[in-house]
Amino acid sequence: MRRIAQKFLHLSRRPEARHVGILTSGSIAAQVVLLATTPWLSRLFAPESFGLFSLMLSISTIGGAVGGLCYEVAVILPRSRRAALSLYRLAFWLSLVVPCLVTGVLALVQHVYPRLLGRPLTADFYLYCLAATALTTQINVLCYGHSRAGQYGPISMNKISQTLLPAAIQIGLAYVGMAADGLMLGRVLGLLGSEMWLTRRLPRGYRLRDMAQARVTDMAAAGRTYKDFLLQVPRQFLVRGATMLPAALLLGSYGPKVAGLYFFAQRLIERPGMLLGDSLTRVPMKQFALRVQARKPLTQAALLYTFVVGTPVILGVGLLALVAHPLFHFVFGARWEPAAGYAVVLAGWAAIRLTSLPMATLTTVLRVQKMSFWVDALFSARVAVIPLMAAHQASALAAVGAFCGLSVVYHLIIVGVGLFASLRYDRALQPAPAAFVRTGETYG
Repeated sequence: MRRIAQKFLHLSRRPEARHVGILTSGSIAAQVVLLATTPWLSRLFAPESFGLFSLMLSISTIGGAVGGLCYEVAVILPRSRRAALSLYRLAFWLSLVVPCLVTGVLALVQHVYPRLLGRPLTADFYLYCLAATALTTQINVLCYGHSRAGQYGPISMNKISQTLLPAAIQIGLAYVGMAADGLMLGRVLGLLGSEMWLTRRLPRGYRLRDMAQARVTDMAAAGRTYKDFLLQVPRQFLVRGATMLPAALLLGSYGPKVAGLYFFAQRLIERPGMLLGDSLTRVPMKQFALRVQARKPLTQAALLYTFVVGTPVILGVGLLALVAHPLFHFVFGARWEPAAGYAVVLAGWAAIRLTSLPMATLTTVLRVQKMSFWVDALFSARVAVIPLMAAHQASALAAVGAFCGLSVVYHLIIVGVGLFASLRYDRALQPAPAAFVRTGETYG
């Protein structure tokens, strides 16, 4: 324990600890904003409105994760500034094309399986999805540009603006009589404001006006060099889909009210978790990448990150389980109290997911995406447990509990994959035993 404490103290004095602190402070502030605005929103919008909004947010979150074909994730890896710029510009230009494909696929699925989501979708809904998906992708790309330059302040402020601006606009639209459309339009306008904020203080070459300097040959060469990151696209579809699709499946299986209650709980649990998860992914991934470039061991550092992250998160879940029902009744009103049960179940899953993030980044840093992809592909089917249990007359809470239980197993396996890859990497760093040489003899 003393050695662990010394390692923790040493880690806290390093620059990356300051970077984590900057990002985490933004996540905490964003969570405060979320908690402050949600009671207001809960009194302005019914659960049914949140149910439809959850579908739009699910599509834009999944599409936004792959809108740059995951090339933005590779921006922080190459030593060459030219290669990093080419990846950055490639991801940004893709953000103007891929979201159109995502929205088109949604329209096709709705046309072929009109009963899947339980209701027809309007033309306005598709426009909201397209705009939100493109803006989400571009915000991700801009954040990686700031990360490459070591500018974590704008990323931290973006976490706050992505929560504050949509909520403020949604509240304003509610007072002018907009229901579910107010939630969706407010989200789009809030994302636009966040993107405008992120464009400030970008380093030369990463600014939006520099995009015109992008050369197709350079972007194509960078894309070929890091083509293994295309494996992240189906992986992100699987991972994000498993996180976001339950709300959509609950909408089709149990109706908009249940979907709204689930999404409301997810908003309080998963949204702060996503903000904090960004901090717990971005900084460790960069530091692990630097360790690989310097040919330093990874396993001990990754385990230490995991220990530091997991302790407060798991304690927080235990506290939430004790106060969830009276808290929801008092803060959000009686009609939202059923969401407390979903919140407790989701918090248990979120704790395991957040704790696993440092180890999970090793699959990207060590470029073993193929190994983790098959795990993602296998466990992506876990979302099917929701309509399956609905068909067998199980309660919505039981269906969500089964889904979260399978998700916990998935994250534990991903931790195992990261640990296996880091141990293999560390063994490769160890020098081979020197031959013991005597006159006329060599002993290996």
